[in-house]
Parts: sequence; C-alpha cells; structure tokens
Amino acid sequence: MTTTRTMLISGAAILAMIAVRGAEKPASKFTELQRRDIPGTGLEGVTTMAEIPPGATTARHSHPGEDFGYLIEGTIVLYVDGKPPITLKAGDVFFTERGHIHNARNIGTTTARAVDTYVIDKGKPGITPAP
Repeated sequence: MTTTRTMLISGAAILAMIAVRGAEKPASKFTELQRRDIPGTGLEGVTTMAEIPPGATTARHSHPGEDFGYLIEGTIVLYVDGKPPITLKAGDVFFTERGHIHNARNIGTTTARAVDTYVIDKGKPGITPAP
C-alpha cells in the first residue's frame, strides 16, 4: 500500500511539473535581418524583427544608438525608464534614444511583431541587456 501511495504521489508530482512547463509563456525573440555600414561615419544600421508572444515581456535592454521602430501587428506597451508607458498598436511607430533602458509587454491576444532599425556605433551588438 505504501508503494502504491508513493507511486501515485510521484506520478502526480510529475504531471504537475509537466503542466507547469506546458504553461510557461514562450519567450520574445529578436532576429537580426541585416547590418550595414553607414559610409563616412563610425555607425552602422541594423534591422531586426522583434516577436513578442501574447502576455510576454521583453527583457530590459538598451541600444548603443537610436532605435526607430514600426509595429507591424499586435498591441504592446513600451516602457522607457523615466518616461510614461506608451501603448502602441499595429501601424504605430516608436523611437528610443541611445542608451535609454526600455522593454515592451504584449497586451494583445496575438504575437506582436515589430521591425526595429538601430543606428548604432559600428561593431557593437544591437541589443545591450540592462544591468
């Protein structure tokens, strides 16, 4: 009887772990689409695609240059340190200044997709995680 009870408890624990893992929200994803030197400057342009699943939040980060963005689909709230949050919907544009720490949260029901173009210092990563 003790063995059966132990097996049932162990089985329930395993099922609970599987359910929790299945309930984890997918992570946001950034894909670099292109990187090009801007002639006559120490800068380069980087174009990325950001994809934020429903309910997900991007990690807090900054860029070593300016960030020009266009929300292709979805609805997000953009949080920039020191500024009020901005709600953006498909078709809206946004701008984040060099070095400003920010992140975004998808408040919609579909994956939010944005194209971001960074004009950054040459050779630097497009995204710098916040400390």
